[in-house]
Amino acid sequence: MKKTFARAAIDAATTMLSERRARRYASMLHALSDAQLNDIGLTRFDIGRGIAG
Repeated sequence: MKKTFARAAIDAATTMLSERRARRYASMLHALSDAQLNDIGLTRFDIGRGIAG
């Protein structure tokens, strides 16, 4: 039972860190200008879609 609980805790922590990383990357992308986003082939709409997907 301890392994199961420990695995669940690790999985939860991993998920939280992944979501935090995604929010940080989205924030960085939102800080770019439209021209900079265009240079890398993105639009502002793509930022939110990429995070959700």
